Amino acid sequence: MTTMFDDLPAEFRDVVVELLGQRDPELLGALLKQSKPTLEQQEAVIDILGDAFTEHLGAGHEPTVRGALIDNALGAFLTRWPAEELADS
Repeated sequence: MTTMFDDLPAEFRDVVVELLGQRDPELLGALLKQSKPTLEQQEAVIDILGDAFTEHLGAGHEPTVRGALIDNALGAFLTRWPAEELADS
């Protein structure tokens, strides 16, 4: 079965699914059944990945390797599903 996450580059897919599964399993379940997120869901993903990113800042507030991966995953998510292309429903 294909999911919307298959549209993300492979190197970011696992971290996005992992973080959503840990922090909002209900959102992950909904997204697994859709071809793209709603605007509200996109905002929730931004919040979740943004929070995870800030938890992975090292010395001098520079991202750790994991933090950089999360940041790049968020960028890939927003590139694939920009807000302008999403409905708010």
